[in-house]
Amino acid sequence: MLATILCVCATLGQPQADQMPWVVVAKDKKSFVLEPSDKPFAPWGFNYDHDTEGRLIEDYWDKEWNKVEAHFAQMKKLRANVVRIHLQVGKFMDAADRPNEKALDRLGKLLGLVEKERLYLDLTGLGCYHKADVPAWYDKLSEKDRWDAQARFWEAIAGRCAKSPAIFCYDLMNEPVVPGGKRKDGDWLGPAFGGKHFVQVISLDQQKRTRPDIARQWVKQLVAAIRKHDKRHLITVGLVDWSLDRPGLTSGFVPAKIADDLDFISVHLYPEKGKVDEALKTLEGFAAVGKPVVIEETFPLKCSMEEFGQFIDGSKKHAAGWVGFYWGKPPEELRKGKTIQDAIMLAWLEFFQTNSPARFNAVQCEGFYPMHLQGICTDDNVAIFWCFTDALVKTDIKGKLLNKVPVANHHGDLCHHDGKIFVAVNLGKFNEPKGKADSWVYVYNAKDLTFLSKHEVQQVVHGAGGIAYHDGGFFVVGGLPKGVEENYVYEYDRQFKFIKTHVIKSGYTLLGIQTATFANGHFWFGCYGGKLLKADASLKLVGSYDFNCSLGIVGVQDNHFLVARGPRVADKGHTGSAVIAVMDEKKGLVVQGKVSQR
Repeated sequence: MLATILCVCATLGQPQADQMPWVVVAKDKKSFVLEPSDKPFAPWGFNYDHDTEGRLIEDYWDKEWNKVEAHFAQMKKLRANVVRIHLQVGKFMDAADRPNEKALDRLGKLLGLVEKERLYLDLTGLGCYHKADVPAWYDKLSEKDRWDAQARFWEAIAGRCAKSPAIFCYDLMNEPVVPGGKRKDGDWLGPAFGGKHFVQVISLDQQKRTRPDIARQWVKQLVAAIRKHDKRHLITVGLVDWSLDRPGLTSGFVPAKIADDLDFISVHLYPEKGKVDEALKTLEGFAAVGKPVVIEETFPLKCSMEEFGQFIDGSKKHAAGWVGFYWGKPPEELRKGKTIQDAIMLAWLEFFQTNSPARFNAVQCEGFYPMHLQGICTDDNVAIFWCFTDALVKTDIKGKLLNKVPVANHHGDLCHHDGKIFVAVNLGKFNEPKGKADSWVYVYNAKDLTFLSKHEVQQVVHGAGGIAYHDGGFFVVGGLPKGVEENYVYEYDRQFKFIKTHVIKSGYTLLGIQTATFANGHFWFGCYGGKLLKADASLKLVGSYDFNCSLGIVGVQDNHFLVARGPRVADKGHTGSAVIAVMDEKKGLVVQGKVSQR
């Protein structure tokens, strides 16, 4: 664990209506997805193992809860989706068979916070980081009794956390080791580093057993303890990089020997100067077991930021997630610092913000177009589709043009489903009484934008302008005559058979609803005049906000959205761009950062 290296150098959360998706292993057995949407999920986060004073979260979450809240909000703002916290045995077990209910209640409160922030926890247990916190009774236990106490620890944690989707995984222990031979009674900890003990042994006497056999039996017992109460959440163990079965130093936790009982493999890997290829080769060894691999600890500690960037890029071939470090000092505060430690951490956080492997960033669409942007959609981290009224455009996620085709005027907002692009189209008049619109949905192949089919949606009597897909059906929105004090959403099945008209008691919005998406358990509708409407899955209005997403909005991962912008440049034409926005309880959505114009 990195922990204090830079310093050395100088009750379960209440369920929400908008419930978080669950993280599961993808069908390819190499990555993760969100359930039930099946959207890719790449862990990208922080070890929140201590604050700036070196205290573990358990040391201050009782009296300084506001500090915990602030730090989690900061990590979310930095674009993390996973936070790894470390729970000590001494704080969660009053005796070998008696969990500490107060600590479990505080963990429950933390679950409520991460659900609110829409972050996922990597819960790492059985910590003995602060030797003063290790109970005397715990060190005196025999191997069998100690394993039994550790199993009860995990039973208590799993029992409290089983129902929360905000758990990414349970990490059985940070950097466990099976030593060879025999150790002194009570000598369970590795050497201290920065005042903390990060390495822990799980046996004191090898006897006639092989070290991998000991590791496998220990993993099996703790996994079984968790599964008594929680059969759903993922389980891993945080391995030192010298765990591979090869000559030299090894931990005894050979990945291939313990993988059967784990959902994925975690490794702690810090690239060294001039040895990036060596680190990548080590990573390849962990990936060889055929399960997802998360680099659960990494940091530019022993190399330059340039080499660290090379390591992260190279690791994408084998790694499914990355977790660095954050200790409560945001970039704006670090920029005021004058120490080398602040400079290193600032460089890391700036890298973290701009190099997320799974998230979209603010993007500028290549090119200029005669007519203005009507909507955007994506196809799971591969491409962005832009509709410019009479041109349908496909770019990569960085805005580079891949394809464009002319289309009938007026093509509006669009959505992606099952390898196809569905566009709301009106060939008649907008915002007029019944009978003057001519509403359709045109369908295109997402791969090459070839036209596939079209479907009448004449029930959209004021002109089809936007479309979203959710739960096996399509939801079309559109224009609105002046004076109408409500909006309409028209529901169709997958074959575009009309199902019903939903009425949204929104009050009048200028020209109706222009854009639509379904994300994070809600519908989001953009209207001209800078109005954002939020409705639940049954299309009951739950929020109305002053936020402009009338040119396009699409959920890209968890609570992040791409929101379109489309100014006109004199003598050139209309442009398209998109910024990142995140959910906000009071404001609906809040923009993070901005896109640079070409």
